[in-house]
Amino acid sequence: MTTTEQPPSADPAKEPGRFSLTRITGGAAVTPLAILFGLNAVDELDRSAFGVLTPTIRDDFGLNNEGILSIIAVVGVVALGSQVLIGYYADRFSRVKIAAAGAAVWGVFTLFTGLAPTVALLIVARSATGIGRAVNDPTHNSLLADYYPPETRIRVYGTHRAANAVGLILGPVLGGGLAYLFGWRAPFLVFWIPTLLLVLLALARLKDPIRGGHERRVMGATDEAVGTEEAAPSFAEAWRICNQVQTLRRIWLSLPFLGVSLIGLSSLYSIYYADEFGLNDFERGLTLAFTEPFALIGIIVGIPIAARLGAKDPANVLRFIALVGLVVSAAIVAFAFAPVLPLAIAANVVVAALLAIIIPGIYGVLSLAIPPRARSLGFAIGSLYVLPGVVLLPIIGSFADSIGIRGALVVLVPVFLLGAFIIASAGSFLAADVAKVRASSVAQSEVLAARRNGEVKLLLVKDLDAGYEGVQVLFGVNFEVDAGEIIALLGTNGAGKSTLLRAISGLLPASAGAVIFDGRDITYAPPQEVAARGVVQVPGGKGVFPGLTVEENIRIAGWLFQKDKAYLEKATAEVLGFFPVLGERWDQPAGNLSGGEQQMLTLSQAFIAKPKLLMIDELSLGLAPIIVEQLLEIVRAIRDRGTTIILVEQSVNVALTIAETAFFMEKGEIRFRGPTAELLERPDILRSVFLEGAGGVGDDGKVTSSAGAPDRRPATARRVRPQPGDDGVPALDVRGVGIRFGGIAAVIDVSFQLQRGEILGIIGPNGAGKTTLFDLISGYLTPGTGSILLDGLDITATSPDARARLGMGRSFQDARMFPAMSVTDNIALALERHLEVRDPLAAALNLPVITDSERRVAEKVDELVDLMGLGAFADKFVSELSTGSRRIVDLACVLAHEPDVLLFDEPSSGIAQRETEALGPLLLRIREATGASIMVIEHDMPLITSISDRMLAMVLGQTVLDGDPQDVVSDPRVVASYLGTSEETIVRSGGAQDRATTASTSKVRRRRTPLRAPSGDTEQGGPS
Repeated sequence: MTTTEQPPSADPAKEPGRFSLTRITGGAAVTPLAILFGLNAVDELDRSAFGVLTPTIRDDFGLNNEGILSIIAVVGVVALGSQVLIGYYADRFSRVKIAAAGAAVWGVFTLFTGLAPTVALLIVARSATGIGRAVNDPTHNSLLADYYPPETRIRVYGTHRAANAVGLILGPVLGGGLAYLFGWRAPFLVFWIPTLLLVLLALARLKDPIRGGHERRVMGATDEAVGTEEAAPSFAEAWRICNQVQTLRRIWLSLPFLGVSLIGLSSLYSIYYADEFGLNDFERGLTLAFTEPFALIGIIVGIPIAARLGAKDPANVLRFIALVGLVVSAAIVAFAFAPVLPLAIAANVVVAALLAIIIPGIYGVLSLAIPPRARSLGFAIGSLYVLPGVVLLPIIGSFADSIGIRGALVVLVPVFLLGAFIIASAGSFLAADVAKVRASSVAQSEVLAARRNGEVKLLLVKDLDAGYEGVQVLFGVNFEVDAGEIIALLGTNGAGKSTLLRAISGLLPASAGAVIFDGRDITYAPPQEVAARGVVQVPGGKGVFPGLTVEENIRIAGWLFQKDKAYLEKATAEVLGFFPVLGERWDQPAGNLSGGEQQMLTLSQAFIAKPKLLMIDELSLGLAPIIVEQLLEIVRAIRDRGTTIILVEQSVNVALTIAETAFFMEKGEIRFRGPTAELLERPDILRSVFLEGAGGVGDDGKVTSSAGAPDRRPATARRVRPQPGDDGVPALDVRGVGIRFGGIAAVIDVSFQLQRGEILGIIGPNGAGKTTLFDLISGYLTPGTGSILLDGLDITATSPDARARLGMGRSFQDARMFPAMSVTDNIALALERHLEVRDPLAAALNLPVITDSERRVAEKVDELVDLMGLGAFADKFVSELSTGSRRIVDLACVLAHEPDVLLFDEPSSGIAQRETEALGPLLLRIREATGASIMVIEHDMPLITSISDRMLAMVLGQTVLDGDPQDVVSDPRVVASYLGTSEETIVRSGGAQDRATTASTSKVRRRRTPLRAPSGDTEQGGPS
């Protein structure tokens, strides 16, 4: 589109002693304002004439007050409802042409109003004129914002609004006079003529300005960026763009109250003068025309005041509007109770003068706060919030019929006051919203300009803020990715990595900043549109539809290419070549797949979606080393196809194998950007945040906080294998347990003993039955065969809560807690086993014994919060925490429980590498402090080999190896079928020392003997 004339360097508005229209426009071209002024003025001829003639039209069609106000309400609903669609198209196409077309429509149907013979046709004609007038708000207001610089807008909108006053002066006089002489239809047979003349003038003289150019100039953007127009948003994107503007949302909230009061007031004026003072059509027209010049006076006096206030702080304009609203309310009360006509007119004059200030002030503020690329829709959406006010018009008419016109006017006063003060409250958000609008506009335009010059950034994240339900997670994040890169996004738990991915993919609307992908702003685009543009996210954990089969999941992944059957067949064949096991499971529900197989399916879905940018959240989460090795191969294959990849990974060692460049996040900010290998040399960044001070043992035998770096204990320092208790009874005795799901054997004849104080590590491929075994031991499943003894007591048929009371503790892969409770509440609940008083009556009476017990619980909770470094999260809901942070809370709950037998299911899953390196010493100290016997399922080899006294290897639901950890991990069958050949995927945590721990496995990697179940039952184990 072509641009309008730019203002000269000197600002005539600042020159003393000079008055002209250029003083109002700040030196910019006056023609656009003059033409839009004229269109706005002739609009009011029709509307004000209909308002003056309402009683006559009511009587001519045999209606009562409720009936005529119902017609006005229907027309208002149609007009306001059409504004959103008009605003959407105005953001995409020529606003000048749309504004002219709207004016032509209302002109033509103004003529039809005068010809309408029935109520039905009258409603049709008035609805069409309403739609024509509905064009004004989204198009005129948006055009004025782009024609004129921010510092002039309150004056410009005030001048534009003065056109309404001009129309309201001429409309009642001309309408009332013509009706008095020739009947009520005469004005409508005349008023369409000047409208069509102005339409022709607008089409001849006006050109569309660049959207947002003035905002970019204020921010100091280059001339090229100023002249680069932003791409038009989709409807859903534009809606989200507007909805994130807090100022706009607060003003929207005020509109139902302002709408019902102002529309009701304007509709009751004429009826009030007719019924209370007996004025005829011409007299009412003169009376209303007499009041409107004072609206001009109000604009002339009030708008400069508002402009000066806005120059200091735009929020002052909203506070000024609230003050004006207070005075207007008092004037409405005086108008309603005026005993004589002169007093009523005087009160009407005050109302007209002050109301003329409110709307230009609001429009001026909105022009600053609404992003330019969605400005037309932003102005239009407010119409939806006015709809409740229009719908209530019949009720107001009913009030007028039942309690009198004066009573109906008084009812409007508190409603109007509430709306005015809601507007004033929006001031606290305005400065931030204006800054966001300008920064976002500059970001996209500069990227577009750079791309035209050959400077390519596939993804640019600029000053991004985001959060959940008022809790800010990201703080001014700046992040950029070149096409063809593999980027590792690393960070501490709770740093905001997953939140950043969600903001990029559209799952979480940003609260500030911009996300530019492939030269287009996608900050507020909905997820399906972001995906359609080539951004695909693989979520952390399970990203499949568990109730659908593998085939159905694959088919869903191709939703963007439904018409390209050849591509879908080729892509499906490719992913089955990468992951043959998916073909074997083709007809099985995805929920029955192992964790590794589900991750394979998720990556396959991403591959089929043909992304330009693939974002993978926690690739190695909960997966065996050999599975991670396979997944890394497919990631490289996707990159080789031309896809850019962002990999969120807790293990720096894994990230090093695939990415050369890394970004490191902490507390919602980017702390490091550079080669991934350099992170290992930055202890100030790559450190434990939660567990670095945990793990000491106090004199009382409890786990306490200790300073100093974690001291990973080598295998040679491990104490002698624990023995049974004095009575010869092991802490846990599992005897031949097994379970089937349908025809699949998930656990088959597993037997072992866990001695007192022993740490037993369990390893095995995904789907080996490890978690199912834990479910059997902890009581979540009942064995089909075998028995389980806890400290010599048969607990095979005992419920999970009974086992917990007997001293069994259990953690889960997904850190199961109560998401709607805070961190401290979850930890306090974990202390329930140790409550000294359980009397509900004493609790109800709040007896001292209860108070003392609760105080001791609170003290223990505070100790655990300090120990685990959870102080910053103590009062947050668990649902607000990241995966790794929830895992830390889960560990705190386990410590609070103080179990005798403790089952840890992948305790390092989802926590950062340095936390994992600190976890090993912590688990050893927990064992030493509590004397608990511990079973650990874990895929991190340095962690599990450093803490285990003994290790079991499982496959297909059976135990295949039981012995010293080094012997187990060095077994050729374990290396071939579980560990794989990639040292980095095995050594996910630790440095050279831990690589030495697993070095013995490299000696047998050339002998890749598959790990098989013992002879006997050959059925495959189910999901772990």
